[in-house]
Amino acid sequence: MSSIEEIRERYIQLYPEGGVDENGLRKIEEILKLELPSDFRDIAKFYSGGLLGGISCFAFAYKGITPNIVDETLRLRNAIKLPTNFVVLAEPPNSIIIMDTQNNPCVIWCDATDVERIGTMSFISPPDIWKTFFDFFTKLVEDEEEEQLE
Repeated sequence: MSSIEEIRERYIQLYPEGGVDENGLRKIEEILKLELPSDFRDIAKFYSGGLLGGISCFAFAYKGITPNIVDETLRLRNAIKLPTNFVVLAEPPNSIIIMDTQNNPCVIWCDATDVERIGTMSFISPPDIWKTFFDFFTKLVEDEEEEQLE
């Protein structure tokens, strides 16, 4: 298994580093009233969202860039009563990718028809899951590396 440093090196071979500073991460936690997983925080210091591995993750910065994880998480908290331990990472066509900040699996990619079942984790269609944000991010980097080889 790769380390955060190894995946950072692989990522910057693809794209320049551009992350969120510690104050920005604290502000996200403050606004969303949650604690971000440590692997997310470590990766966010060099990757702040955007297109990677065919998935366009929302910006991790909460000001000046839209869409971003703060605004989208707050929107879904209001629209579907998304539980407060989740952060919305992306909304690919007909689906959503969320991060559970308190439980495993950590990252869940579910069908749009199952969005309202996130709180109970009683999905009709089996979601794609990753135990950690690191595992999810590693998959994105691997997919991006493959795309660039084609």
